[in-house]
Amino acid sequence: MTKRIIGFISLLIFFSLIAFGLADYMQGFTTSLQPSETLTPSSGVLAADITPTSTGAFALDPAETAPTFPSPTVIPSPSSTMLPMVVPLTLNEPTPYTFGPDEYPEGYNPLTGMAVEDVSLLNRRPMVIKVTNYPRSVRPQSGLSRADIVYEYYIERGISRFIAVFYGQDAERVGPVRSGRFFDEHIFRMYDGIFVFGGADPRVLGFFLDMGRHIVNSFVVLTDRELGIACEPGLIVHLCRDEDIISYNNLFTNTSALTEFITRRNGNYRPDLTGMHFSYQAPPAGEIALNVFTRYSLFIYNKWVYSIDSGRYLRFQETIGFSDPELESYAPHLDALSGEQLAADNVVVLIAPHEYFVKTNTTEINEIHLEGSGIAYVFRDGYVFPVIWFRPPGGGALTLLSAVDEYFPLKPGTTWFQVISEESTLESSGIDWRFTFVPPEVPDEPIDRTVTQEP
Repeated sequence: MTKRIIGFISLLIFFSLIAFGLADYMQGFTTSLQPSETLTPSSGVLAADITPTSTGAFALDPAETAPTFPSPTVIPSPSSTMLPMVVPLTLNEPTPYTFGPDEYPEGYNPLTGMAVEDVSLLNRRPMVIKVTNYPRSVRPQSGLSRADIVYEYYIERGISRFIAVFYGQDAERVGPVRSGRFFDEHIFRMYDGIFVFGGADPRVLGFFLDMGRHIVNSFVVLTDRELGIACEPGLIVHLCRDEDIISYNNLFTNTSALTEFITRRNGNYRPDLTGMHFSYQAPPAGEIALNVFTRYSLFIYNKWVYSIDSGRYLRFQETIGFSDPELESYAPHLDALSGEQLAADNVVVLIAPHEYFVKTNTTEINEIHLEGSGIAYVFRDGYVFPVIWFRPPGGGALTLLSAVDEYFPLKPGTTWFQVISEESTLESSGIDWRFTFVPPEVPDEPIDRTVTQEP
């Protein structure tokens, strides 16, 4: 109780300090989204070859002052001629239909706002697992449809990677599991999770190991490509390598076995995961958004398409690289475990500062600063809403705010975060919302010129 009161007072002070500049900031925010005549990303990065259409392209310029809360009128309400995409509440709707951000009904998952079939799953720490997304031969990956939350972010040389949070459901096969990055520290610490990854650059690994005993005990494995036992039918282990896959992308995990492994080794407990607010009723103001595109580079891009039938966004992944949006080629992004197309109840495009830790012709290591607060766009029920993301300093899940005194309600279910840089661009046209990742500026003198290669 004392911890919660202190956290509430801290938030109240934070909101009070920024509220005085709300009007001036929002005026600057709305005027900063001006058409960009020429977009010239930093050279030497594959994403720099992308040239979005100039008509209607907008630059997401970072605010000079600390981010505050957007006005509810930044994005106008849909007109009466727009499709009624918000599914109305019915007598069969779950009761209660709002959850969080501080308290959740018994047996409800604070990361999804939904009841879980096995409530014992909530008496453990979440598992935070790195999953590759390139080369295309790794698709379809396994287990992502069972995750409560997934973050996708840029890692290097034009490619993106997933870090998935598993809590309310188990998945008997998740992977291929790949290497760790600096950004992962924000996620596994924020959700007090067990971090599962397959190796890391020595500088990144050293950063993890310097965090202290509690954090190191959160690592299930620190492995290189030679470690791990062979996956065999009927063998339930926390990590194994599928020898039928002739590639380094053959490391897989089992979340149920992971839970048993970490409980035997270090014990387990239920962490404080408060912070997310859910409601089956969407907010009244929002602009229609049926298609959400995120392009990370010339050859890595995806889109989410709203399904009226399911009330969810369905994920499609590129099949070939093209810089011209008219030549893009997509296929449904499937889960090999379930055979179903990946889907999300909420898609959040999260804008955070990016910078290079190392950038040479052979090495690229990025840092993404998911600290404090920043701008984001939430897509739910076929609409888009501008929000502010906020990371509580004392722990807990990432919080989304729509006003000084109002938590933004996510739709109960799965949430996917598309993490992009402040330099990225936004182009909206009708029902389409297109975000193009732009890498940060290359430093005049790289911090480190050590050559490290990842396959």
